[in-house]
Parts: sequence; structure tokens; C-alpha cells
Amino acid sequence: MPSARDPALSNLGFGVAPRPARDALIGQLVAGRFKVEELIGQGGMGKVYRARHLALDRLVCLKMLRPALLEDPTLVGRFEREAKAASRLNHPNGIQVLDFGRNDVDGSLYIAMELVQGKDLRIVLRDEWPLPEERLCNIMAQALAALGEAHAHNVIHRDLKPENIMVEQRRGQPDFVKVLDFGIAKILDSDLPGLTRADVVCGTPQYMAPEQATGTQLDVRCDLYAVGVILYQMATGHLPFDGQNSMEVLTKHVNEPPIPPRQRQPDAPISEAMESLILRALEKDPALRPQTAEAFRQLILELPKRRATAELIQATPAAVTPADSLSSATAVHEGRRAFGAGSAREAPARRKRALALVAGSGALLLLLAGGKMWRGREEPSAPPVAVPPMSVTVSTLAGAPSTPPARQPRDPEKAKELVQRASELQAASDTGTARDLLLQAIDLDPDNAEAHYRLGGLFLNSQPERARTEYEAAKRLNAPKYADVVDTILKGL
Repeated sequence: MPSARDPALSNLGFGVAPRPARDALIGQLVAGRFKVEELIGQGGMGKVYRARHLALDRLVCLKMLRPALLEDPTLVGRFEREAKAASRLNHPNGIQVLDFGRNDVDGSLYIAMELVQGKDLRIVLRDEWPLPEERLCNIMAQALAALGEAHAHNVIHRDLKPENIMVEQRRGQPDFVKVLDFGIAKILDSDLPGLTRADVVCGTPQYMAPEQATGTQLDVRCDLYAVGVILYQMATGHLPFDGQNSMEVLTKHVNEPPIPPRQRQPDAPISEAMESLILRALEKDPALRPQTAEAFRQLILELPKRRATAELIQATPAAVTPADSLSSATAVHEGRRAFGAGSAREAPARRKRALALVAGSGALLLLLAGGKMWRGREEPSAPPVAVPPMSVTVSTLAGAPSTPPARQPRDPEKAKELVQRASELQAASDTGTARDLLLQAIDLDPDNAEAHYRLGGLFLNSQPERARTEYEAAKRLNAPKYADVVDTILKGL
């Protein structure tokens, strides 16, 4: 009886296609030490195999460039770039390159890398979305750790996307991450030729930073923008910008603000702190994003703690009268704002101050109410005591005097110093203190255009109208420097 794979069955109309031809490289040796076992993927540049390193008896991933492409210097350069970039990295969350060279048989180029058993993040999102915020933070904190290692060795990935983030389930280490594919990485101190004649627009349009889309000078912050895009996609299930073609997508990256994640996907479990961090990472101006991968990673790791603190504050009972509930709610709300805007190391102290103020106000109200009840027993005819409503300002929660300071005399030089310090704090991700310094700078010198511009960036996502006012002031005070960029930003407001 003929088998199900008998070619005769196809000829008889059974619709069973013959088995595909076996790949010619399977079973062969590459460079005399890698025995090819299985084809696991292929693309325009070449094929990817599972192979065994005979000397080490270890499974590896073997990338082979198609022999027909050896005459193309751009593709050969890209292949060499991936090998050189990845070989610089020595981090648990980065792919490890084991070997690179030419096959003895046909001269084709190969890269031998560690074999990662897992699913790429695109598949994880497709099959398991929505992800709990704690899991999302764990995955992207590891990706940022790998990027930090790359950036420390002068390597910019330039093509970070879910397909290049592998998620592996290890014993005792769920969601262990590996960052892959440095094929179009920019190596800042390399003598390798550019990928294109101008070495400019490279990457996947949906994940490209505005400066990448416009072909301007790049630094590590373009990778951090891509992390922001991935976070947006993980949180909402959507890309922040998409379109019918690459040019439409790139134009949106450059000109349009993203729809806030909780507005884009109201039913998704997205905290306010997560939304704020995502929007900050997606700032058009690189100076307003987290400035390093490590700083971004620390902000990511703080998010679950902030969410737990916010839930604790919400669950705290308030023993206050209805007339004073608004004041206490204001204190809690402003405490959250102060906590969210400050640096990670200031957060516990701010939280304690916020809770202490709420508890203190509640205790004071109870004492006053108790006194009123006692007087009511001894002096029935006495009129009730009116308790003035309490209010707590942001400056009080931040440790500053409760009464606003008197306006200081103009001091442009001091204002410049404050703007410089604010810039350094922004780079260190302490946006709350940076905002306070910029407000002081404007108080000292209302004509400081840079202070208005930076303050506009800090208000862009939370208070768009205030941001517009600050941006327009910067444009008015220094049109040659700020007019074009402000016009671009305001188109999206």
C-alpha cells in the first residue's frame, strides 16, 4: 500500500504535496566545527540554522549569508557589523557571539551565536496580551540592561523592536530576556563603512525616533525612544504611530504627539505612572527623554512600587467630616503628583510626608470635633465652632515653605545657573526638581528663552496649554533658535 508521502498520491488528486526538498547544508560541517542540524529561519540576506559545536557539544545558532550576496559590500558590511557589535557585549541579556568567519567550502560568511530557546516579544504580545504591568516592567528592564551594556561600548542598536527581543522561560527565571540582531547597529568608534551612502535612515519605521527619521545626528537616546514605542505597544496593544506607508509613519513620529495610552486603550491595566513614563520616552526632543538606559531602567523598576503606594494611599481611611474631605483629597492628590515628579531616591520621603500630612489633618479635625462635642454638653447655648477648611500645597509636600516666597529681583546670571542645573537634573530623570528650578529661573529672568522652552517640554504631556504658553514665550524671546522646533511641536498640540 502506498504511504501518505507517496508522490503517486498527488498525481491521483489526493492533494498531498510532496515533502519539500531537504536543505543542502543540513548534515554538513561549517568551518570544520559546526554540524548543521536544522533550518530554523530564513530571509532575504540568508538562512539561520540550529547547529552543534562539535568540540563543545553545544547547540548554537548559525547565521549564514547567502553566497550570491558576497559581492554586495553593503550586505557584507551589515553582516560584519552585527558580528562586531554583538561580540563587544558581555551581558546576560545580550546575545553572545561565539564565532565569525567564512565557510571553507563556498566562502560564505557565518556568525555562530548562542541558541535562545523562547519566543520573541511580538509572539508574546500576540498570544498573551494584556500583560500585567509588573511583567511588562520586568521584561523591559532587562532589555534596557542589555542596551546599557551596548551603549557603554559605543554601540547603538538602531533597530530595537519586539521581534528582536527574545523571552525565554528558564527555571527560576521566568521571562528571561535576550536582545538580538545588531545588524544595523551604529558603532560610534568603528572604521566600518556606512550601511548606505549617507549612513542615515536605517531601522523599522514604526520604532524610529524623530531624529532617526530625519537623518540627523544619532546617539543612544534613539534606542530609548524605541523602548518607549515598545512600552506603548505592550501597554495598549497598539503602536503609537502607524500608517499606509513608511513615509506616513515617519512623518507622524516627527510631527504628531502620541495619543496617551490610557486614552488609546481605556480598559487596559495602565497606571498613571506608566503612562507618564511612556509619554516621556516618546518626547520629540531627545533632551526630554530619559537620558541613559540605566536611568530608564531604574524608572521602570520603580513603577510597581509606585503603583503599590498609590493603592495604599487610596485604601487609607480618612476620618474627616464632609466639609473637609475635599481638602484631604487635595492633599493626597498633590502628594501623588509630587511623588511621581521627583527622583526615585526622594520618593519614600515624599510619600511619608504626604501620609503624615493627611493623618495629621485628620487627627486635628477629630480633636476639634471632640472639643465641640464637649462644649455642647456644658454650654448648650454656645454657637458651633467654625473650622476653616485645610489645604495643602505641592510646595508643602515637597518640603518647601507653605507660603509663596516674595518675588526676587532680576538676576539673569543666576537664572542661567538654575537652567543649567535643571538640565542636569533632567538628564538624571529628576524632572520634579528640574521643573522647580526652571520656575525659579523664570522668576529671576522672565526673558530666559531656554528656561521657557525646557519648562514647556516638562508640561507637554500633563498641561498642554501651559506647555503652549511656555513654547510660545521661548519662540518670541529667541526666534532664530526656537522658532522652527516650536512650530513643529505646536502643530501637534
